[in-house]
Amino acid sequence: MIKFIVHVKKWFDNANGNTYHSAQIIRLKDREKLKCDWEYGYDTQYRVTAMNKMLKEKWIPQKYKGTQITHYEYDKNYPIYWIDEGYKNKKEMIAWGE
Repeated sequence: MIKFIVHVKKWFDNANGNTYHSAQIIRLKDREKLKCDWEYGYDTQYRVTAMNKMLKEKWIPQKYKGTQITHYEYDKNYPIYWIDEGYKNKKEMIAWGE
């Protein structure tokens, strides 16, 4: 059963060769929302960002601190639905994350 939806947008800075991401997390049981500020991180680093935010807000148990989000997902029968929108322009990504 899906408990969280994590919606991710990324931006690639061509000038400097860096990748950034921003995420919004929705907890389905009460429709509460968390926003992750945009930050550096390529590939699936957004999963770490989302996990850290959920740990900080106590949305997932602290026993998963220091592990990969896949451990939580596996233990809980994959309760996170990930939406990776791919690469957007910087202006759109920043505005969305605010």
